[in-house]
Amino acid sequence: MYVFRHLRASVIAVAALTLIVGLSACSKKDVKEDEPAFTSTGGDGLPAESAGTAGAGDAGGASSAELQTVLFAFDSYKLGNEAKGILKKSSQWMKDNASASIQIEGHCDERGTTEYNLALGERRANAVKDYMVRLGVDASKVSVISYGKERPQDPGHDESAWARNRRASFVVLSR
Repeated sequence: MYVFRHLRASVIAVAALTLIVGLSACSKKDVKEDEPAFTSTGGDGLPAESAGTAGAGDAGGASSAELQTVLFAFDSYKLGNEAKGILKKSSQWMKDNASASIQIEGHCDERGTTEYNLALGERRANAVKDYMVRLGVDASKVSVISYGKERPQDPGHDESAWARNRRASFVVLSR
């Protein structure tokens, strides 16, 4: 536990330094002006199959159709109205299954440095967790992890693949 705490602090420090110095390979010029700050399951022009359900995550575990993957815009961790609607359903599922524990996995597309994407993936997972906790989910039942760009859902190298890889997904750890 001690090692993980210091490893996490080191990753966050490196990511913060990267942001401050401006070494990030993720450039805002790649974002289309009309691109929304958030997209989600089957919304905003993304194919419906681009979002999965819990258990489709990388860590394994049980699945639940009520816990849907949410997708993010490039270089963003903001939750839009559609995401909040999805997360309200996920939060209700958590309240209805009070003994359940979940893990929220933060993911990014392949662009950017490993350190930057680990930090962004963590911000995405924490944004989802924070919103669910505000809706009444017990924070002790929710853990977060960031995989950054290391575990893509779609191995492609184009905008369609990148859109599917910018996500926060759920894994049910216990019921």
